[in-house]
Amino acid sequence: MMKIMITGAHGQLGKELIKFYRLVPDVELLYTDIDELDITVRKDVQSYIKKNRPNMVINAAAYTAVDRCEDDKEKAFAINVEGTKYLAQATQEIGAVFVHISTDYVFDGLKQEPYVEEDMTNPKNFYGITKAESEQVVLQTVDRHYVIRTSWLFGEGHNFVNTMLNLSKTQKSIQVVNDQKGSPTSAAELVRAIDFIVKTNTYGIYHACCDEACTWAEFADYVFDYLGLNIKVEKVLSTEYKTKAERPLNTTMSTEKLKKMGFSMISWKQAVEKYLDKKREFDSNMDKKKVLVTGANGYLGRHVVKALLDKGHDVYASDLRFDDIDDRAKKCDVQLFSRNEHIYDELDRPDIVIHLAWRNGFIHNADTHIADLYDHYIFLKHLIDGGLPRLSVMGTMHEVGYFEGAIKEDTPTNPISLYGIAKNSLRQMLNVAKKDTVDVTWLRAYYILGDDLKNNSVFSKLTQKAMEGAKEFPFTSGKNKYDFISVTELANQIAEASLQNEVLGVINCCTGNPVSLADKVEEYIAENNLDIKLQYGAFPDREYDSSGVWGDPTKINRIMSKVKKV
Repeated sequence: MMKIMITGAHGQLGKELIKFYRLVPDVELLYTDIDELDITVRKDVQSYIKKNRPNMVINAAAYTAVDRCEDDKEKAFAINVEGTKYLAQATQEIGAVFVHISTDYVFDGLKQEPYVEEDMTNPKNFYGITKAESEQVVLQTVDRHYVIRTSWLFGEGHNFVNTMLNLSKTQKSIQVVNDQKGSPTSAAELVRAIDFIVKTNTYGIYHACCDEACTWAEFADYVFDYLGLNIKVEKVLSTEYKTKAERPLNTTMSTEKLKKMGFSMISWKQAVEKYLDKKREFDSNMDKKKVLVTGANGYLGRHVVKALLDKGHDVYASDLRFDDIDDRAKKCDVQLFSRNEHIYDELDRPDIVIHLAWRNGFIHNADTHIADLYDHYIFLKHLIDGGLPRLSVMGTMHEVGYFEGAIKEDTPTNPISLYGIAKNSLRQMLNVAKKDTVDVTWLRAYYILGDDLKNNSVFSKLTQKAMEGAKEFPFTSGKNKYDFISVTELANQIAEASLQNEVLGVINCCTGNPVSLADKVEEYIAENNLDIKLQYGAFPDREYDSSGVWGDPTKINRIMSKVKKV
């Protein structure tokens, strides 16, 4: 088993490396970015690499904002030079291979012919200076090393192609410099080259960029022409388009070394076409996912299914019966808790699973919560082991136990009911079972109302009593404050939280707005024109009920704010 560590995992190249090596047999991936490992902290780097002992470290982490490097030289040097040094030293200590990604900006751009690997570096800006120095660090520190220079990278994330496309949405004419020359290179094509290079066992410096060269203006023209966009590219000189950092005029790099070893990279035009075709296909399908909803016929499940269908997704509804499920959904009668190791294949490999299925959710001390726990865990584990890319599981505020105030995602849990204990245990078990290949969200719900004859809440009981002709409803003082959310709004939050993969972990599905029970029930009576009055004080307030508890909505607000902008 080959263990490969990738830094800069959230960057354009990092994402493409992960996609590529995930599909390679007998490769175990470790990938980090600033949230998992700050490469500028020496002891953390040494500890991580010593503990995990990768066979190869691919350093795709870098401060690549060329102009910002001029203003933030300390940070640029720390990441590009010191971070590289710490990684290189730790890699050398365990005898692993070190792959360092560098740039064409280590050259001054004064050469008329393409640069070769042996040419002297002479950068014109601070970004180039840090990358040139990082190369020397690697060459002097690690015995088994590859330094791979590339240029004008574009992939998933912020890059020149996406900048041009974004500008084209609001502008019909765009100024682009026409006297800087280089080779646009797709991250996917660079990964292909990296994989070839590291298999040669011939250490040293390599140039890996797409074949042929162009100016930035020619690059933009080709993008617009290929997509059939009527955008005028106004060609300007570097002297007319001032930037903080000076750019070299010609950084075309020769890839003859690779060609002589038997590897050729496609032309930049071919790479652009493949990238745009893939982007166009992704954009057309990005809003359509194959989503399996378990517990789809339940009080909440029916609304989640409808929310997903209304958003245009293919929904597979799983439950024991299907009488209240939207007819647009495909019915799935596969036995979820069969403990079948190949359950993911049997479910036809959905893109997303939203696991809502749970017995006796309104009976908080039912023995079934504990009795069913193992089956839920095995089901989810087999989904993950089978290759499920995205999983959402329904949690509950009852995992936290008695609490007063706003529950945050990291609030310590101390459940006091069997329901809370079981859900909390499943969440903890899932943390152990999950892999880097799956995005997991744990959706923590609060007080739900709406569709109220189908649940066991106070609103359901109140409605039933009113329908029976009762004029009074025995009640507590109603002073306790809770986070109430309608079942339709909750379903929409669950759907959106499950469809995205930027905000992960525990997510409070809530309003974040504490309202007294009395105010909410009185509001419910008025809205539904119920001829019944609350008999305050008929029941004492329970000692174990919080005087006020609600969810911190920071994460869910972040998710929903992005939805509103679309």
